[in-house]
Amino acid sequence: MYESTLEVKKRKIPYFRTEEFSKINIENAEMLKKCLDAEKTAEIVMLTASGTGAMEAVVMNCLNKKDKVLVIVGGTFGKRFSQICKIHDIPYDEVVLEENEELTRDKLYKYTGKGYSTMLVNLHETQTGQLYDVELLSAFCKENKMFLIVDAISTFLCDPYSMKENSIDVTIISSQKGLCLSPGISMVALSERMQEKMKENIVHSLYFNFQEYIENMKRGQTPFTPAIGIHYELHDMLEKVLECGIDTYIEKVAQRANHFRKQVKELPVKIPQMQLSNAMTPILFQDDIAEHLVEFLRYEKEQMVNPTGGKLGKRSIRVSHIGNLDLCDYDELVENMREWFALNQKK
Repeated sequence: MYESTLEVKKRKIPYFRTEEFSKINIENAEMLKKCLDAEKTAEIVMLTASGTGAMEAVVMNCLNKKDKVLVIVGGTFGKRFSQICKIHDIPYDEVVLEENEELTRDKLYKYTGKGYSTMLVNLHETQTGQLYDVELLSAFCKENKMFLIVDAISTFLCDPYSMKENSIDVTIISSQKGLCLSPGISMVALSERMQEKMKENIVHSLYFNFQEYIENMKRGQTPFTPAIGIHYELHDMLEKVLECGIDTYIEKVAQRANHFRKQVKELPVKIPQMQLSNAMTPILFQDDIAEHLVEFLRYEKEQMVNPTGGKLGKRSIRVSHIGNLDLCDYDELVENMREWFALNQKK
């Protein structure tokens, strides 16, 4: 977290049914629309929920049994959309990508002209690190007259993103990734086109009914108790991002990513040869050493890198480039990794 966020966290949490909190909420919504390059007519739903909660809420509110959905499945998080559709009886098919298989035009366009109404995509599949080509996805959806729903949780404020330019109907983001805030709130941006589509649905949920959130946001409130402190963290961070400039903020993340990727190539590791997000770098090993390296870095060097789940769990780690980090932090990480490899080569 950045120092300003930590300062906000120290403050007492105020009562929230007030004009002051309403003002914060309304300003947050407007700043989020700027950061997402969304239309002025877009609506922002603020949920006290994890990203998965927001994903499920979007399926419940934006889709119904008349839809035919195409889900991009390139890892754990893409598969989650399929699981949610199955639970809610939404008809769907999957574009399945094998381990480290890139999503290409040829792969995608096998599904053109088959009557799909909506695409669900986790734009940055963090299990593998792949960042899908949003322009390719957008063009496909336009040609097939489909709605485009994007989980942008781990690409928001890390890579260029525009709802307007790419005709994105729904964007899902969370507090704990590019925004570098406490986990606990997720935000959904809804295009005017999707707002019209939602009117067809009867949502069988009290807590996740978006119409209630849209109505309450007119007065700067949420229908249920929000994670108040994180809303104040969000306000502080969005002000900082817009003051810095969105492009400049993203470029700083890119600089950290590029610096690390250049340095780590000196080690006996592999970086997947596909389009990657600036948010993180997936590191692949030839042998099942990931767990041992993670423990060495965490307990002996006080540096935390992310282990990977699924098939890649034993031979892959993920290195983040978001948050209050400098290039020297990556120099130190690479040196520590080099030390670990040297020690284990001697054994």
